[in-house]
Amino acid sequence: MGLLSAVAEIIRDLLIFVVAMTALLIALIVIVSRMPNDNPLKRLLTALSYRIGATVAAGAVAIPIEPIPGIDVVYDFAVPIALIWSWFTFFRDAHPMMRDVTPRPQRPRQIEPDGR
Repeated sequence: MGLLSAVAEIIRDLLIFVVAMTALLIALIVIVSRMPNDNPLKRLLTALSYRIGATVAAGAVAIPIEPIPGIDVVYDFAVPIALIWSWFTFFRDAHPMMRDVTPRPQRPRQIEPDGR
């Protein structure tokens, strides 16, 4: 009985961890979405979001594709190659994306009518 309660506690802790990480991810997405478009962190996280979305979509499409003969073989070879290429290009381009920071032009100060 002690082993089952230990396993149940581990599963509970893992679920708490997953919920906490999901909440942090949502908060990060909201914070980054409010940044200006030329911010390097926003560009990097946007590219990361696209890669994660493509990976999740490939996994979701895999289940209905598997029973179809012929297509499943093509899918099993083509999708991993496409995902590897996509993630490779992300990591290849991530460092230059963070280094290439162009300064934003400063807005001219508004002069108030009283001369300040």
